[in-house]
Amino acid sequence: MSNRPKRRRLPKPKGPRPKKREPGKPIEGEQECQIPSCKNFADKSLGGRAISRDSAGEVWSGLNVGKGRIRVCRTHYKEWKKERTDDHDRDYW
Repeated sequence: MSNRPKRRRLPKPKGPRPKKREPGKPIEGEQECQIPSCKNFADKSLGGRAISRDSAGEVWSGLNVGKGRIRVCRTHYKEWKKERTDDHDRDYW
């Protein structure tokens, strides 16, 4: 006998199951990249991310700097990340 309490059983969710995407079918984007002159989509499933407006303003000069986050596509996220890694000093060894 252990002093551990019994595991609580969670009830099964009611309602229809969420629809799954058919394999081989392309993913359709919903959110557009907020970098000017970019037509790509910034959905998480397509590799897009949300980054802070301040740090994005350091890389791209055409953005309004302030509070909040902006959605960027995968190519712009990679570009932003490459620019940001050069800022860190690597002499901590």
